[in-house]
Amino acid sequence: MVVCLCVAASASAETRAERAAKLFEEGRQLSLVASFREACDRFARSYELDPAAGTALNFADCQEHLGHLSRAWQLFDAAATGSERTSNPLRAQYARDRANALLPRLATVVVRIADPRFDRLVLTIGDQTLPAAAEVHEHVEPGDVVVTVAAPERRFTSTVHTSAGATTSIDVPELGTPGVAAPPRDRRWVLATKLGAGTGAAAIAVGAIYGISAIRYYNQAFANGECFSTPTGARCTPDGLHAVDDAHSHADLATAFVAAGSALVAGSAIAYWLAPHGHAIEVSPTVAATSAGIVISGRF
Repeated sequence: MVVCLCVAASASAETRAERAAKLFEEGRQLSLVASFREACDRFARSYELDPAAGTALNFADCQEHLGHLSRAWQLFDAAATGSERTSNPLRAQYARDRANALLPRLATVVVRIADPRFDRLVLTIGDQTLPAAAEVHEHVEPGDVVVTVAAPERRFTSTVHTSAGATTSIDVPELGTPGVAAPPRDRRWVLATKLGAGTGAAAIAVGAIYGISAIRYYNQAFANGECFSTPTGARCTPDGLHAVDDAHSHADLATAFVAAGSALVAGSAIAYWLAPHGHAIEVSPTVAATSAGIVISGRF
């Protein structure tokens, strides 16, 4: 039974090689009459069955006639490498010369990848999928070329414009892993901080009103002649002293409201950003006659 399997495998391999040779000869005959599209089809099928250097060379010539310069260069390069490997220096040099002759008509794209996980990345330049590496050079047809580097989590895509004989470089940042979405903020917490900020803003507005009235009381006392300046300082009538006292009282209230409102607005903002996901924090403004501030307590 083992002998039968070996014979079957040998026959299958022989049939494959014979099929490749037949397709190759058909491609050669079609090339002689300039039927390059049909010839390329035969060479492609033959090359798929048996990627021999001679087939690559003829396939490359056919692709160049059709104007597929990037693919032609790849095949000439493969033919040169294959011929060197099989110790055929004349064919290797011919294929290398043909490949080098195409380079001025091609553009070069250099892709530098920062992400070191090359085994998890898929690099595509134009219609070619290539192994990912720290730096990849690819010869392409001049024009707009789409470069894509895809990881399981996310992908990077960019379109670069290329010109014949020129080199265009593109840097691909480290793709990393997508961050875990933070849980939504508690609606009650958001409402509380907005209410605190709104109350603080209202307090600042009230403080501004008291400040304006303090200035008005003070100026009116001098404008009405109830207070006047002397070389030793201001002198006021009893009504003037009362007006100045009112001005001072309003100024003190203005300071208190503005300080408390500012503290409440700042405290609400800090509480919102420091504990955006439901941590228990309490913010309390503190106001004294000569100072103001906030107290933040809770668990961070």
